[in-house]
Amino acid sequence: MLAAAAVLAVPAVAVPAAVGAASPSAPSTAAADLPSGNTAYRTLADYEADLAELVADHPDLVKPITLPYPTTSGRTVRGVEISTNVNADDGKPTFVDVGMHHGNEFPSGELTMEFAIDLVQRAAAGDREVTRLLDRARVVVVPIVNVDGFVRGRRQTDTNVDMNRNYGLGWLPISTGGAAAWSEPESRNIEWLLSTRQATVFNTQHTCIQVVLYPPLQLAAGPAQDVDRLHALASEVASIYGPGYKALPSAEDYETTGEAIDWAYYATRGLALTTETCPDAGVARTYETQVLDVYDEHREAMTTMLATAADPDQYAVIDGKGPKGAVLRITKAFDMYTSPYAQPDGATRPSSFTTTLTSDLALGRNGKFEWAVNPSYRPIPAYQEDGVHGFQTGFYEEPWILTCERPDGTVLQTVPVNVDLGETVTVDLKECRRDFHRSRP
Repeated sequence: MLAAAAVLAVPAVAVPAAVGAASPSAPSTAAADLPSGNTAYRTLADYEADLAELVADHPDLVKPITLPYPTTSGRTVRGVEISTNVNADDGKPTFVDVGMHHGNEFPSGELTMEFAIDLVQRAAAGDREVTRLLDRARVVVVPIVNVDGFVRGRRQTDTNVDMNRNYGLGWLPISTGGAAAWSEPESRNIEWLLSTRQATVFNTQHTCIQVVLYPPLQLAAGPAQDVDRLHALASEVASIYGPGYKALPSAEDYETTGEAIDWAYYATRGLALTTETCPDAGVARTYETQVLDVYDEHREAMTTMLATAADPDQYAVIDGKGPKGAVLRITKAFDMYTSPYAQPDGATRPSSFTTTLTSDLALGRNGKFEWAVNPSYRPIPAYQEDGVHGFQTGFYEEPWILTCERPDGTVLQTVPVNVDLGETVTVDLKECRRDFHRSRP
């Protein structure tokens, strides 16, 4: 591993006894069969070094991402973006893959990190399947979402919040849900990540059961509008991991509130999954059984998610021609709601929060563009201003608001765009083309 600049100096975290290893640095007795060649759990410094090494060795394939909100203890949350010609502004759809919402689920971070290394190694070696997929899509990888919890070897954050109960949609003030929806920097980081990228597929990796889960989190919410799409992908992924794995709505596993996948799906309409891997019953939870033994299946499962993200049937397209050097921006903002709960005034009602989705595309060459976006038609969630209204079947008709701008932010044209799954809508940017090079008044 190469040394990374400005990495945090932290000791190896302790693995709980239930995991079956003395510490992350304790070697496995199995032969290494991972892309990195590792045989032991990483420390935080190891993760940061590996991320930095990918960027330094493959700048055409990998660029760094720093999430905007430091943790409660002041740590930085890092990731990478992987694609062919990664620094180009090309409008590709995106697969977002994150690990360790829960800081003591060490295998989830290892599997996520190894898949990033695997993709880059295979692309650099000319692997046709991976090259074809990275020509058509981007991959964003954040191995450790809950860095504070990871450093301390504990499930929750430094503020004793289970950050996968802190997302706003349907949130409740349970004991580990936080002081308010979005109170934690970790959940706000993932909100930012998914709000600024057109993520066709989002996966959050966990341990330790054998399930692949999709929205909703509560039985009273009823099936998601895209339940067929969600179940198809979850079933394919579950079948790859093995016969013991099941694909089902998260509510049918057990009911929770405030998880990432609920907000992600109902805000963006991207396919959102929670993937839980675990050894078979009676098998010890060791590095070998939780990382080495499952990696081949994990590689195939994540490659399947990437292929789904790249599938034109799973996203919408906005295309057209604008002036070279212009910046296109699509935006939409809308209110969403928690579950009803006791408010300070004694009433029981939901709280509201605003979700804003915004993505940019800089035009080059001859100004032509083909932009893969999530549909403008947003699924109506069960959680509403006046309470929970389950079994919704409809979609909000909320157009993307597309602006064509000079690089300094001057808006030259605004176009509302309604586009559904699998559709292509061509926008006419003649006003922007006409005015882009005119002298300003």
